[in-house]
Amino acid sequence: MNTLKKRLISLALLTCFAFTSAVGCSSNDSSSSEKGYTSGSDVQNGTAAANNASPADDVTIAAITNEEGNPIIMPIQSGSISGGNVTADNGMNLNGADPESVDSSPEPATESVTVVDENGEPVTESVEVTNASGETVTEANGQPVTEFVPVTSISKADNASVENYTSNTQGQYILWVDISKDENFFFNDQFIKVTFKIKDNIPEGDYPITLVTDFSSISGVSIEPDKVVNGTIRVGGSKIAAADVSSESGFVVYGDNVNAKPGEEVEFYINCKNNPGLAAILMWFYYDSNAMDFVDLESVGEFGDIAANPSTGKKGQ
Repeated sequence: MNTLKKRLISLALLTCFAFTSAVGCSSNDSSSSEKGYTSGSDVQNGTAAANNASPADDVTIAAITNEEGNPIIMPIQSGSISGGNVTADNGMNLNGADPESVDSSPEPATESVTVVDENGEPVTESVEVTNASGETVTEANGQPVTEFVPVTSISKADNASVENYTSNTQGQYILWVDISKDENFFFNDQFIKVTFKIKDNIPEGDYPITLVTDFSSISGVSIEPDKVVNGTIRVGGSKIAAADVSSESGFVVYGDNVNAKPGEEVEFYINCKNNPGLAAILMWFYYDSNAMDFVDLESVGEFGDIAANPSTGKKGQ
């Protein structure tokens, strides 16, 4: 076994035995290289208490082991991280951000308002016409083509109930490790889909979904995104603009901006751009549990294909 794999196995073991206040770490009876992927219902459960931790909710983590009994694959999985604040021996906070430091309070929803003059007539302004590519349309003499459009302004919707609303921050972790092939995995765009159920009778407004990341490459080196952009679920109000990271040139992890109505389920995607190659994901997302319930989480896109079809190679490799 090469040094790089040993370093990442250490990371997997650290995650498995010090992930939350009380963690169940699962494994196969026999070699994963013989049996391939094993579903959560087929693994055996054990329990290990994290160092310097007080008892909290038990969490079962599924893992596939190699001949030495070391975990080499942790299938995509998620669970609540409420309760307990666990710090591993290396000082890494395995519970992500401090929930008390994450503001999940909604901002009042915004709406577009047409500006009018003293007579109540819409105010207009001259703007240059552009084509589908965003280029200015010109006349035969090279002068820009212009048109008059109504002047609008963005204002916060009148929703006094937001000021009287109390939010409650809840967190979920996302865990995935695959070091069986001694290589990084490359995927971009949508890679995690989270389904929320919006509660009835909540104030209209923008509810933030806060992301905290801790990634690793096959070398066991932590990968820090150049930028992490939180997402937003807008309940009511006008249509929210889509997340735009087109100008970013580095590794970016970003959440969606989506619209929702009280009482409905909404799909929220976590995305990435310019992924440099990953072998382990430990990520958290925080949301307002007084406004929405977490329903489901699944891997999608290129990452969905990777996570759904783990390959452990041949025996002896």
